Amino acid sequence: MYKNNEGYTDNTAGEAIERADRPPHAVRQVIYILRLIASLAGMEIVGRVRLKDKETGREWN
Repeated sequence: MYKNNEGYTDNTAGEAIERADRPPHAVRQVIYILRLIASLAGMEIVGRVRLKDKETGREWN
């Protein structure tokens, strides 16, 4: 729950910040597929998966 400077809850700002921080759908989809492949091989991903967008250079953890 996000609160503004005066201590009141601010749902609109909280939702905007949450959406801005969330990785794009393509990144979430790649991580899902990697976990699925590992699972099919009888393994699991233990650490963080770190991806880098080749076009923008932005990194996602």
